[in-house]
Amino acid sequence: AERLLARGYFPCAPKCPSIAFSTSLLDFICIHCLHVAPNVTAWADTIEAFWGRKGNVVQPTGKLRKRLGSALRWYQALDNRADQYV
Repeated sequence: AERLLARGYFPCAPKCPSIAFSTSLLDFICIHCLHVAPNVTAWADTIEAFWGRKGNVVQPTGKLRKRLGSALRWYQALDNRADQYV
């Protein structure tokens, strides 16, 4: 997890993450959620569709939604904690 964070990615789990998301993407989603109803399912479907258009093989199983939701939840918690600290 520390190596991923050092490279600008946030893991979906603290130990043995199966996927990591760009901290810029997570920050964008957080800002977006301030202006509209949060919808992790729509974001996961959008990412899967985007990857599919780029030629990546994507198997829609709902796992991406769970992993994105987990990463987003912890990213927001740490971001809020950092804001309180500063």
